[in-house]
Amino acid sequence: MAIATNISRRPGSRNYYVRMAVPRDLQVRMGTPGKPRRELRKSLNTPDAREAKRLSRPILDEWERTFAELRRPKQLTEAELQNAIWRRYLELINADERFRQELPTGDELNAIWEYLEAEFGELNITAYRIFEELRDRFESNQRERVERLAQMKVEAARGETKLIADVVEQVIEARRLGVDPGTPEYRKLAQGLQRAELEGLKRTVERDAGDFSGESKDKLVQQPTVFDPPKGEGILELYDRYAREKSGRVSADTWAQNRKVVALFDNFVGGNAHISALTRKNVREWKEKLFEWPVKAIEASEFRGLSFLDTIERNKVVGKPVIQHKTINRYLAALGGFSDWLLANDFIGEQIMQGMYLEVDRRKKTVLPYSADQMRRIFESPLFHRCGGDKLEHQKGNVEVRDWRYWIPLIAVHSGARLGEICQLMTADVRQLHDVWIFHITEEGGAGTKSTKTEGSMRVVPMHSKLIELGFLKYHARMSAMGDRLFPEIKADARGYISGKASTFFNDYFRAIGVKSDRSLNFHSFRHGFADALRRAGYYDEQFGPLLGHTKSTTTGRYGIESEMVIADRVKMVEAVIQAK
Repeated sequence: MAIATNISRRPGSRNYYVRMAVPRDLQVRMGTPGKPRRELRKSLNTPDAREAKRLSRPILDEWERTFAELRRPKQLTEAELQNAIWRRYLELINADERFRQELPTGDELNAIWEYLEAEFGELNITAYRIFEELRDRFESNQRERVERLAQMKVEAARGETKLIADVVEQVIEARRLGVDPGTPEYRKLAQGLQRAELEGLKRTVERDAGDFSGESKDKLVQQPTVFDPPKGEGILELYDRYAREKSGRVSADTWAQNRKVVALFDNFVGGNAHISALTRKNVREWKEKLFEWPVKAIEASEFRGLSFLDTIERNKVVGKPVIQHKTINRYLAALGGFSDWLLANDFIGEQIMQGMYLEVDRRKKTVLPYSADQMRRIFESPLFHRCGGDKLEHQKGNVEVRDWRYWIPLIAVHSGARLGEICQLMTADVRQLHDVWIFHITEEGGAGTKSTKTEGSMRVVPMHSKLIELGFLKYHARMSAMGDRLFPEIKADARGYISGKASTFFNDYFRAIGVKSDRSLNFHSFRHGFADALRRAGYYDEQFGPLLGHTKSTTTGRYGIESEMVIADRVKMVEAVIQAK
């Protein structure tokens, strides 16, 4: 039951919604092409009626302000003019495509005639006229278009715009332009729309002759580069709407990072671009430029404030390495789901990303395991014995470091766990199970700060005896007495990633001791080495996959910490890593 005119519940929902009818004069502007927006609706996320009333008021006020803003007459700026001209051209092209798609084929005409003949009789004049109209639809449409093109050419040559007057009035009304007949602005708009129609009609004539390759030759009738798109039709506006509707699909950080990528594309096509700029041609050209896009360019101070293309030009001087094929595919993927949503919601008319992704050799390893010599150099280096202290861990000294800097690599090499999985461990995640000390890699605990790559990544990994021998249990006992976190010095960064600090430290450290020289070796190399050691010990990938978190998640698997793999079998595997070295 509604508690107020603008507040209601959906059938089967506990929460209230606020709703408001869109004024008739704004329904087309606030909708999508062919789908006027007749109502605004938003969940209040509360089942309490009094709270729903309180929350609805600012939302209703905001909608009222939006209506007022849309009704306020706008000036005819160059950006608005460019947008109006291009949209008129596209309307004619799209209308022609729909017309040709709807034309009946010869077989369909025969079937129609058989139906009319059976329904009305062979000599029925009404039936024949219906058939004649369908049969001659193309010729009559073609005749009308040719005549209009010829008349419009004559008008354009004389500076007249009578034939386009109805279209001009529709554009002024739809865009709420403060343009009056007889003014220079009106004449400028009318002549621009006239040139758009001339180009559109020329394309239809070319198509009548079987040529579908034509593009606008009039410099005024071109895809806009920079303009203020109608409210709700900009690339980034629609991306934000897409993210709201699909927010539960990925993490908030992933949405934020993908939006930055979409903003790069938006910048490439001019900035603040209309959704019509998201075309296969533009994506193809953007992809070509991504081969020159520098690594971490968005965060780099050298490129701050530069446009997409200016960043690429600047990097010819700066000389930063460019992103790899895998990263280009990740950038393209940021447009992938978005374009699917746009197509499903009729914002675009074609599948944009089909065939756009790069072919990547998945057999080629981009990250390699450390060699036996590199492993020796790492664990015989000062950090794992005595070093110079903070900032001097790579130099010999008298300081014995025994915090996260010491234990995280040792855990990684003896467990195969990912860096983020180790950094987020709670003291409660290290405990005994069936008299075996284990690491429980899970998203549980930590007040929502923990995560795993997939649900199948949650698992139990037995603690290697070498860690116990080195004194890890004493370290664990000390941390348990101090608090909940196993490595309390490690904090999440601004993006919510807890492994950022550790990743930077170890990359710098491995470089300082001469182990790391390029991207093929990093902290993840420990995980690759762990897998290779298990293979050398005679285990198949299918056998140790669960130990590394390579399993499919199931509903049953979300409960408890026991697994299909017996804990004793896991102990043998973990212990075999040292034996296989």
